[in-house]
Amino acid sequence: MQILIDTFTKLVSFDSVSYEEDQIALFLETALLHAGLYTEYDEGENLYGFLPGKGKTILLNAHMDTVDLARGAKVVEDGDLLRSDGTTALGADDKAAIAAILVALDTIKQQKIAHPNIVVLFTRSEEQGLVGAQSIDISKLSAVSHGFTFDASGPVGGAISAAPSQDKIEAVFHGKGAHAGFKPETGISAIQMASQAVSSMNLLRIDEETTANVGSFIAPGAKNIVCDKATLVFEARSLNPNKLAVQSTSMIDAMRSAAKDHGGSVDITHEHQYEAYHHREDATVLKHFKEACGSLGLPVRLAPTLGGSDANVLNKLGIETLVCTSGYEEPHTKSEYIPKKELENLFSLVLELITL
Repeated sequence: MQILIDTFTKLVSFDSVSYEEDQIALFLETALLHAGLYTEYDEGENLYGFLPGKGKTILLNAHMDTVDLARGAKVVEDGDLLRSDGTTALGADDKAAIAAILVALDTIKQQKIAHPNIVVLFTRSEEQGLVGAQSIDISKLSAVSHGFTFDASGPVGGAISAAPSQDKIEAVFHGKGAHAGFKPETGISAIQMASQAVSSMNLLRIDEETTANVGSFIAPGAKNIVCDKATLVFEARSLNPNKLAVQSTSMIDAMRSAAKDHGGSVDITHEHQYEAYHHREDATVLKHFKEACGSLGLPVRLAPTLGGSDANVLNKLGIETLVCTSGYEEPHTKSEYIPKKELENLFSLVLELITL
C-alpha cells in the first residue's frame, strides 16, 4: 500500500524531537482537517481531532515526538523492511502509528465507510516522561467510551494488559571543595558520597514487577579538586505500587545515609510520574481489540510491560485505554525498523477498530 509508506516517509522527514513538535503538529492538523475532522489544542499543545459518527466514541492516541537519536532520520527501503540509513533511529516510534491513523481516517472519508464517533489525540513530549499527556484536557474526552494507544514494539496483534507506576528521583550531593594534593583531608567529596549511595542500592532488575536505575551521574570539575557537587537522576518503576514505594524509599534512605556518613548533605526531589494500571480479561477495550484482531486473522498476544505510555495517564483519568503494538522493532536505536507488512497490518487494525 504505497500511500501508507509515503505517509510514513513524510512523517519521518519531520524532525520532531521532544519539545520540537510544532512543524509536525501543523502537518498533522492539516491532514486531520483534510480527512474531515475538526481540531483543537489544549494548554499543553496536544492536538485533538474529532470526527462525528454514530454510536459510541472511540479514542485513537499516539505521540508526535521522537527521541533525539531520530533527528535527521530518512526512510530506506530494504527489501521488505523500512529502516533508517543507519546513522539515526527511524522514528517509527511513534510515526508508524500516526501514519496508520491518518491513512485509516482518509480511507473512511474516501470510501464513505460508516463509523462511530472518533477522537484522535496526538500528544507532545511523551518521550520525556509523558509530559504532553499530563496536560490532557479531560473535557475534550468526556464522551469517549474507551481508547487505544499505539505505542509499543512488536508484531501487530500484541497489547499491554498491565503497565507500571514510575517515580523519578533527582539528587544533588553537596560536599566541600579542597585541593586534592595539598589538603584533601579538609574536603568532602560529593562523588564519594554519591558513589557510596549508588553502590549500596539494589538496582536494575529487582523482581518480575519492579526495576530501578541510575540514569545520570554528573560531577564536573578539575581532577586536582575534591568535587563539591554531584547531581544524579534515578528512576524506579513497578506494577505493584507498594513495591514502588518501598524501592523509592530505600534509594532515598541510601542517599541520606551516605551524605551523613561523609559529613555532607543531599537535596532530593522525588516525583511520582504516573500510575500503574491493570486491565481485567472482561474489559470492554480488550473485547473490542480481540474482535478486531479476530476479524483480520491476527494472533492476539497479551502481556504486561514495565514501560509507561500515554495510556497510564488516560487510564488514571478514567478512560479505559489499551496499548497496542505497532509493528516496529529496536526502538530508540539506530537499528530500528518496521516490516512493510506490519505497517499494513497496523493500518488494517486501526481501520477495523474504528469501523466495527
